[in-house]
Amino acid sequence: MKALLSVVLLAIIFGLILPHQYQVTQSRTIQTQNTSDVNLLLDLKNWPEIMAWHTYSGLTSPKISTPSTGIGAHIKLEHTIGYLEITIVEQTTNRMAFSVLINDEHTGYGELTITPTGSSTKIEWYLNGTIHSSILGGYMALYCEFFLKQMIISATNNLNSQLKLQADP
Repeated sequence: MKALLSVVLLAIIFGLILPHQYQVTQSRTIQTQNTSDVNLLLDLKNWPEIMAWHTYSGLTSPKISTPSTGIGAHIKLEHTIGYLEITIVEQTTNRMAFSVLINDEHTGYGELTITPTGSSTKIEWYLNGTIHSSILGGYMALYCEFFLKQMIISATNNLNSQLKLQADP
């Protein structure tokens, strides 16, 4: 019993010490000159398919604003363990900045930049945020960082696969 109590106490202390911030930076170059194909990422209505959110159990259908691009456009996701809202705060032809709100408590910021470079296009993602829970916040931040990185990798892989399939007659 004392050993279990010691482990729990150590886990709580460790959770308090862990940073409550997460940060993900991901870059991928896709072989395409047609940036309009890659610009699908700049429209929130395409995110459910590209991010393959349908594969996550417990996730309800996303609610996407109309219009789904431009400042103020947003997408809402509900999961059995929480709620997420992404809102575009800045957008240009090749860049989108967005805010993230998780469970009306935890905040984040992200940027997505698409840069044509000759025969290819570079996609850069940047996300950071803070989990405001005291005891579990550090663990949640680690989870967010891992989960978001995997989701971005999956999204760029899905987009790259779609573009390759479209290129093959």
